[in-house]
Amino acid sequence: MSGREAFRWANLTLAFVLELFGSGGGSDHVRGLKKGPLLAAVALPVLFAVFGTVLVGGSGLEWYEGLEKPGFLVPLGIFYLVGALYYVLFAVVLYRVLSRVGDARGRAISLGLALGVMLLNELWNYAFFGLHSTLAGFLGIAMFVALVTALVAVLLRYERFSAVLVVAYYLWVLYDLAWTYELWRLN
Repeated sequence: MSGREAFRWANLTLAFVLELFGSGGGSDHVRGLKKGPLLAAVALPVLFAVFGTVLVGGSGLEWYEGLEKPGFLVPLGIFYLVGALYYVLFAVVLYRVLSRVGDARGRAISLGLALGVMLLNELWNYAFFGLHSTLAGFLGIAMFVALVTALVAVLLRYERFSAVLVVAYYLWVLYDLAWTYELWRLN
């Protein structure tokens, strides 16, 4: 996806959200959901996705295709599907943290860690695809595992349902750790 396409996608998503909010008749809720947390939960993943797309551009796929890959690596289409689900999952987590965590400190820590995971995800894409570095890809995933572990630990205390969602993603990240290590070793 080019930067222009990413911005178009972001604009369409934000226009949809604004239209959704516009139909609320002045209420602070939309279909039973709190407007402020909903707007933040939708806008933040979109903005991170646009940031990551602009950061990397389309430069890494040709390089990636030329690498020797481990036999257990799933097809690229699966990565696209998981990537899309990741943004949806984090929108749900952000909404639940912003709307359900009553403890201000717990909300701040949970939100900070979730945003940290989202930022590191985009920076990993740049380190791996943008810099064409299998070593940076492996080391970045190792740091990512640590940050996701911290997020799960905090969410277990403050928002258990979100913790369960993130654990499902955590299992995928452990798979990422294995294939990025093997990719680095092979190349």
